[in-house]
Amino acid sequence: MLSKEEAKNLRIEFWTRLEEQMQKIKNPHGSKVNWVSYNTGIKHLYFRMEADEKGCRLVIDLQFPDDGIREIFYEQFTEFSNLLEGKLKGLQWLPEYEHSNGKTISRIYTERADCHLFNRDDWDKMHLFLKLNFAKLDEFWTEFGEVFHNLK
Repeated sequence: MLSKEEAKNLRIEFWTRLEEQMQKIKNPHGSKVNWVSYNTGIKHLYFRMEADEKGCRLVIDLQFPDDGIREIFYEQFTEFSNLLEGKLKGLQWLPEYEHSNGKTISRIYTERADCHLFNRDDWDKMHLFLKLNFAKLDEFWTEFGEVFHNLK
């Protein structure tokens, strides 16, 4: 069992190493991207990476305070489901998801569950999963993000 300090240090090292690897990846236009704080350009719409004892995930979180707006954006993502699922395998679609902050959001995600954040031997496959899938999500957003911007 890890102490809180050991767990914290492993998390920091995991994300630092991933960020170093992600800095080498450019978007489809050849621009540098801040992958850790990815800017969708739409308030309350987030692309995030998660890693924990259950595996790693790339998530699209729709955290609009207005349920109607959240539903419109979620519906728009479902309109692109074939394209998204062509890029991101095994997508899970949750129109209502209880976030750790207690709010109900919508979430779309893909995950790799055969790995553990606190097992350094799993980091390479976790990093690879997150890098490849985030790059594919960025490709999608570069091509179709304007549709979502028009919903604002």
